[in-house]
Amino acid sequence: MDAHRLIKLAESKNDRDLVERVINRFYKVYFTDGKSITDKDVLTAAAVEAGLDKDEVEKILASDQYERQVVGDEVEAQQLGIQGAPFFVINNKYAISGA
Repeated sequence: MDAHRLIKLAESKNDRDLVERVINRFYKVYFTDGKSITDKDVLTAAAVEAGLDKDEVEKILASDQYERQVVGDEVEAQQLGIQGAPFFVINNKYAISGA
C-alpha cells in the first residue's frame, strides 16, 4: 500500500519521468536488491533516490493520504482481472500481463 501511495505522490507532480523513476526504483530495490519495500526506511530511501522530497515522503507515510485512490485502483484492477504487475491495459480493451 505505501509504495503505491508514494507513486500517487509522484503522479501528483505531473512529471511522467518522475513517476517512471519512482516505479523503476521500487522494482530495483525489491527485485534486484532483494530489499523489502514494506520497510518504511527502505521505501523512503528509494523514493528519495528517485527524486521525491524526503519531507513529503515521510509526511505521506505518516498519514493515510492517497489510500482511497490506491484502494480504488485495486478495485478497478480486480474488475479487469489483473492479478500481478506489471500489467498494461490499452484503450480499456486489450490487457497484457508481464514484463
